[in-house]
Amino acid sequence: MSAMEDVVRIFRRGVPGLIPDAWIVGPAETPPAPPVVVIHGITRGVDEMVDRLAPRARAMERTLVLPHFSQTEWPRYQRAACKSRADWALLRLMAALREEDRIRAGRFDLSGFSGGAQFAHRFAWLYPRSVDRLCATAPGWWTFPDPAAAWPRGTAGGAQGFRLEANLRAFLDRRITVCVGSDDIDRDPNLRQGIEIDAQQGQTRVSRAAAWVAMAEARARALGLDPAISLRVLQGCGHSFSDCVTRAALDRDFVAPAAPRALPPPARFQKRKAA
Repeated sequence: MSAMEDVVRIFRRGVPGLIPDAWIVGPAETPPAPPVVVIHGITRGVDEMVDRLAPRARAMERTLVLPHFSQTEWPRYQRAACKSRADWALLRLMAALREEDRIRAGRFDLSGFSGGAQFAHRFAWLYPRSVDRLCATAPGWWTFPDPAAAWPRGTAGGAQGFRLEANLRAFLDRRITVCVGSDDIDRDPNLRQGIEIDAQQGQTRVSRAAAWVAMAEARARALGLDPAISLRVLQGCGHSFSDCVTRAALDRDFVAPAAPRALPPPARFQKRKAA
């Protein structure tokens, strides 16, 4: 049997406007480890992600869920809480997959590249009890844990800003890996630009990743947490998912070993009364 013969790839049709199409990739039998949800960038290159991540799914014995947020139905999915509510669409997809026994119940890991990283960190922040580990790679811009900046740049103003500020402790109390290519410094049209956002976040994806990690760590410590937030600069990589995998092993960050499951407490031993 070849290395990939025991990896099953299933394309699942969704419901237009409600549930996105998705690839389900992993072992034939549902593994005990939580699934990993992988979110594409704005080019919507889901097939490329499937090909690049399938070997890692096999090695880690994990199921991958790769939704496809179509341009027609979810044109601004990156914001998660967008007009078309891509966040609700993902929640519906995961509920359907659990009902079909394709994934185990409980929390899942969440990884995203570029526009997918925008979605991933905002979704994990909106629904911190649904997500375990987060890996956000090379988003063009971030929502900062900044109560002085309005949503979606920060947590001030409106229902979403209030919700993010209320969820901040729960969101930051997890393993968060931020990745970005060392050469991802072009100010291309997909990089959100402007006086306010450049001043807050920096000029490039590299500087923005570092600035976000610094603020997230500072706010986590202020909340009494010991942050598990890390920044990994992928040497020799630009803004290409394929290059980040082949040159810098980004697949290892996207599909990390599952967190060890807590063991049940030992049964209490009760002495028998003497007869």
